[in-house]
Amino acid sequence: MTSNILFIVADDLNSWISPLGRHPDVKTPNIEKLARLGTTFTHTYCTAPYCNASRMSVFTGCLPSTTGVYANEPFWDAPLRRPTFLEKLRERGYFCFGAGKVFHGYFDYATAGRDRHRHAGWVDAENRPAMWDAFETVNPEPLPPNRPLNKMFDFNRFEALDPRNHHFDWGLLPDEQESLMPDMLTTQAVTRFLAAPPQQPFFCATGFYKPHLPWYVPKRFFDHYDRDALSLPFVKADDLDDVPDIAKAWALSPPDHETITSHHQWRDAVHGYLASISYCDHQIGAILRALESSPAADDTAVVLWGDNGFHLGEKLHWRKFVLWEEATRVPFIVIPPKSKAQAAKSRISEPVSLIDLFPTLFDLCGLDVPQQIDGRSLVSAMYGAQPVETPVTTTWLAGNHSLRWKNWRFTRYVDGSEELYDHAADPHEWNNLAGDNRFSNVSASLRARLPEEGAS
Repeated sequence: MTSNILFIVADDLNSWISPLGRHPDVKTPNIEKLARLGTTFTHTYCTAPYCNASRMSVFTGCLPSTTGVYANEPFWDAPLRRPTFLEKLRERGYFCFGAGKVFHGYFDYATAGRDRHRHAGWVDAENRPAMWDAFETVNPEPLPPNRPLNKMFDFNRFEALDPRNHHFDWGLLPDEQESLMPDMLTTQAVTRFLAAPPQQPFFCATGFYKPHLPWYVPKRFFDHYDRDALSLPFVKADDLDDVPDIAKAWALSPPDHETITSHHQWRDAVHGYLASISYCDHQIGAILRALESSPAADDTAVVLWGDNGFHLGEKLHWRKFVLWEEATRVPFIVIPPKSKAQAAKSRISEPVSLIDLFPTLFDLCGLDVPQQIDGRSLVSAMYGAQPVETPVTTTWLAGNHSLRWKNWRFTRYVDGSEELYDHAADPHEWNNLAGDNRFSNVSASLRARLPEEGAS
């Protein structure tokens, strides 16, 4: 029997969720509930540490080196583009509904900051409404007064700011603005859909923007945490001394860590990110309750994933746009329909990729998995088979690839420079072993597994 699919994606949600244990203070009870109901893939990696490239990989089941989408390259009108699983589902008779940020889009913080607006309008960059049977787009985002709240930048000289700092801010959103938050409105749209689902099988996509910057959420989410007792990431002052020049340049441009620490904002930034994760978790809880009371509750598979990771000081870096663990590791939890849930494993630790999401959902729902994709179904692993240990690839811009395989991370940059880390001994990726002859066989083996650009 064909199953429905409830698809939940959170923007910039890294591996700090409580089922992964990557941050000791985080509070995500609703994601914990999801994890108890299904299978958590504890070492899942995005194909690109950037929203658009990652999402296009998920929807096509293909690597950036296959699609040609490494960042913002054209996709929809590209010759011989790969079909998305959204299109494949509609071909198979699914009703496809979406709300929020599913494909790539962004808020116009440049106009909001320059003109001192109290909201930022939404730009629906890559979504195509005609691809859906019904879609509810993102509403404008309410913004607090007197920005930036962290006081690291001068918005009176807005035109002189690096555009990357237009939204690099965190703090309290006034409670009266909570009802206007786009993620809450997305939750309401999905709740309405689940209350009266169509008779045919459906795909329901829920796209949450938080915990993407800026980290503006109501006070009660900040109150989940004792700001002064928060654990900060482990940082080594000389951490970038043994990385290639290209990696160092990516890490330090813009000089976020220096800016944050010189303004004594590190603890406040971590507080803002954790509060935003808890806000996202709150919305996920509302979606779960809507599904539990839906007529479709018993025959709906659920998947939760994050599009890319996020650094908060690790390796002296903030944000994403690098090929290290924190920028590439993401949540990925799959909950089978209730009729298939009992025998599923609760945790799988072997590295997997977000390109595996497409074939896994199709396989789980009894649909034929298309052949011309790079991903693989994980359903047999969910039900007890030993996972095939295949290197997992993340790419940032053409020619820069990082592989995760067993305990290893191997990265080769477009200029030929390399990094190698042994996660069994060095989980923080502090010691680059690429020049160590004792590990030359490991590097050679993984180098041979790098993707070819423009593969088909």
